[in-house]
Amino acid sequence: MDTPETAEFLCDLEGTGVTLDPPPEPPLHLPRQTWVIEKKLSERAQWMTQKDVDEGVGISYAAAKFLCHPKENPTKKAFMRIYLQIPVSGTQYLSAEIRRKRAVKPRPHIELTALKTLKEKGCDVVPDLLAYQDGKQGEDGIVPGGYITYVVWDKVPGESLSPDEFWRLDFEARQAIRDKFREVFPKLTKHGFLPCMGSLSKIIFDKATGNMHLSGFSRAAHSEAIEEWDDKYYKLFHLAEPPKTVDPTKDTRLWTWPKASTGDT
Repeated sequence: MDTPETAEFLCDLEGTGVTLDPPPEPPLHLPRQTWVIEKKLSERAQWMTQKDVDEGVGISYAAAKFLCHPKENPTKKAFMRIYLQIPVSGTQYLSAEIRRKRAVKPRPHIELTALKTLKEKGCDVVPDLLAYQDGKQGEDGIVPGGYITYVVWDKVPGESLSPDEFWRLDFEARQAIRDKFREVFPKLTKHGFLPCMGSLSKIIFDKATGNMHLSGFSRAAHSEAIEEWDDKYYKLFHLAEPPKTVDPTKDTRLWTWPKASTGDT
């Protein structure tokens, strides 16, 4: 690709109010609401060449995550992701008219598909979908007439786990987290989705209440319901480490549950 991966398209939006009016899609009945963007947290761009587009690989888009709140309640925090069609790689400096000709309708990003499905099915172990909307970029957009999609979900109590923090806990505290994960994980997979890149950061744990949520659906994957628990699911989210001398998928009875530098006892 001839475009820097560091390119950003969704900038200087802090303080902006975004009014979203989700379409009526029973059983979802989400209200029209204005969300105020507080802070940009991240942005990534997926660039495609014209050859990629012609072969059906996909289209170029940017996705940025923001901290936000409802206009009428600044203390209520949520996250917003904005998906934005961007030009085909190598055409970003061409005229707006040329970029306009490559505008496409909204594409079904897996994050919105997953969060809508999980909300419809009443899954309470993921952050709640609060708002969404598909729209078109204006004439001053990077791709005039191209799609722009908004997704807003709840900022649940607790913090994402980190490897340093988790492995500093004593064995009993770590085991309590594993036990909660064992309870929560099947409640998610039975609805057909899970984060496709499992990690401790996808686990939001509230120390005060012991409640846990699983997050990170921007790269969600389809899943099968868990019929019987297997400790390999701990490894999937880095809650345990199998020994390096055996195939980790063969026999979880040989696994260890190490501390940061020494083994659990």
